[in-house]
This record gives sequence, C-alpha cells and structure tokens, in this order.
Amino acid sequence: MQRLLLAAVLAASASTACAADACLDQALQAHAFAGSGQVSIAALAPDGSRDTRVLGTAAPDAALHGDEGFRLASITKTYVAATALRLHEDGRLDLQAPIARYLSPDWMKLLASDGYKPQAITVRHLLSHTGGLADHAQAPQFIAMLKADPKTRWTREGDLQHLVEWTDPVGAPGEKFAYSDTGYILLGAIIERITRQTLPQAVREQLRLDALGVKGTYWERYESPVGGARAHQRFEGLDTYDWDPSMDLYGGGGLVAPPVDVAVFFEALLDGHVFKKPETLALMQSSAGLPAGSEYRLGIFAYNLDGTAAAGHSGFWGTLVAREPLSGRTISGAVTDRSDFPKLKQMVSDYIARSHADATGAQSCAAPQETSEKPAKAA
Repeated sequence: MQRLLLAAVLAASASTACAADACLDQALQAHAFAGSGQVSIAALAPDGSRDTRVLGTAAPDAALHGDEGFRLASITKTYVAATALRLHEDGRLDLQAPIARYLSPDWMKLLASDGYKPQAITVRHLLSHTGGLADHAQAPQFIAMLKADPKTRWTREGDLQHLVEWTDPVGAPGEKFAYSDTGYILLGAIIERITRQTLPQAVREQLRLDALGVKGTYWERYESPVGGARAHQRFEGLDTYDWDPSMDLYGGGGLVAPPVDVAVFFEALLDGHVFKKPETLALMQSSAGLPAGSEYRLGIFAYNLDGTAAAGHSGFWGTLVAREPLSGRTISGAVTDRSDFPKLKQMVSDYIARSHADATGAQSCAAPQETSEKPAKAA
C-alpha cells in the first residue's frame, strides 16, 4: 500500500511567499485523507503567504503535482454573478428587470409554454436561484444521457428545451430557493447580449482576471488551456476527463482552474478588489429580499460550516472554496474522485473553524514555543 502523500508544492507566483499554514497543518492532521483518489488544496493567509498541498495516493503516472486545473463546475457561477454585478454597477444591467427584457422572445415563449412567467422572473431571481426555475441538470434524464454518450454536444437552446420537456416550475418567482443551472445559462446569455461578447470574454474583461494573476484559469473550449495539466476527475467510478465540456459550459459551469487560482480570485472578490463600489459587494452578500433560511445570496453561499460562518461555493465534480471573514483566510480544494468530496469538506470546515478561533483568540493555530528552562526541582 502506498503511503499517504503529503507534499507541499511551490506557489504559482514567485513574488508571493510560500509558508506553511499552521491552521492547515492542524486541520489536515485532524482529518487524515485516505480516499479513493487525491485532493489538491490551497490556503491563502492575509499576509500574502500561500500553502499548497496534495494529499492522497495515486499511480505514479496519474499523481497530482499541485498546479493542475480542475473543472470547477458550479464555482463558475460566482464568476458569472460577479460579472453581472459589474455590469449592474456600471448601469448596464437592471437586476430588477424581467428577463424578458434581455432574452429572445422565442426562449420566453418556450418558458411560458411550461407555465413560467418571464415577465415576473427578474435578473436578480436568476442570480439568487429564486425564479421558480427547475434545473435541467438535476433531471434523471440528464445524467442518463451523459453516461450513455459522454461526448454529446449540448447547447443553450437544447438545455432550455430539456428544462421544459423534463421538468416543471418549482414555485412562483421569489417564493423559495431552488438551485438551477438553467437559470445561470439564461444569465450567461443576458451577459452576452449586453456586452456583445462571448461569456468567457465578458467574464475575463469585467473581472480583470489577467490583472489578478490567476494564470491557470481559463474557460474550456473558448480559451486555450493554460497552467498545469487538467486533472482527471472521476464520478461514480467513471473518468470524466474526455466528457464533452458542453455538458456544463454556458454559465452554470465552464471554468477550469487550480485551487490556488480559485482562492486568489475569492480573496480578491471578498476583499473588495473586483467591484468598483463597496456597495456592490455588500449587495452580493446581502440576504435582503431573499426567502427566509436560504444560504444562497447573489452567486455565493453564506456557509455555516459546522457552526462557523464563511462565504464560498462548491462544484459538482468535487470542488470547494471558502473564506473566513475575521481571519481573512481563504481555502480552496478539489478532489480527483467525487466520492471523496465529504472528506474535503471536513478538512475545509475544520480549517475555517480553526482560522476563526485563531482570529478571535479562542484558540491559536501556532505551535507552542519551546523553552530552554528546566523544570524546578521538588523541594
């Protein structure tokens, strides 16, 4: 049996210090990773230091090195939502406007044929998953089609048609939270119509991704792969590496990035370096007007991780990012086998809790300092 691999990997940026994170050390020791595959983790501290690690076992020709990109799946939604909010703060997108103002009449007619009311569903409803839209990607037919033919080419129009064919509305607009990839596909189309760019171009430009230094981040199919190799991600024993990216490409997912890039982006976003106005970030994280009890805001989760508050997002294939606000620490991770996601979540939750305790003085992550003093002899 191979031993547990615990390797620190050099940070992507030579200008950034690479230091061991004591909170991460303790979290990983408390939750030794022994899963079906490997996990890649990156933690960022407010002083600019980064700690990037690979845990788990793998065959030598499949072992992670720490710079691999992962299909982020739904973490992409935070980037898309931030792009929509950037357009909003520039006065180009009205969040309270009905989606019928921005989208094709044919699409609106199709939605109406299934009982939806496009004149009552707003852009803000799409951002917060409260438009009453079902989710084509959660329908049993979707997974069945993926497994039957992973190389199927999916389109926005086809996804919307599947929504109507496979599902029904889940509620009235604003009534409740109901997660919907289809809603973010509509949001992506709105962004394209307003900017007259492809969604990947608009996201890159509006969020100034190049200036953030996330050099391993790209939109699959639309942009050339950059950074390390793309990781193999397994689902129910199947290697999804060659599954056609169009299954999750149009706003609900689409981005590929290593965990350290995801952490860097979320740190910049939640530190206020992506939006022009602090009010926009406050709006993104506000629960005002949302259904009671919903953890989702506008493109981001307000997590309660084992009792500790954090902001972040997760993705279907086993990706997760979270930021603890008091400590300013951010952690991002991805697994090569989706069945290992609960283990990743345990480690992330523990790290967030320890970071919070360290920031409040309830408990220190720092190791006890050694002393040269000898104990006094008994009288």
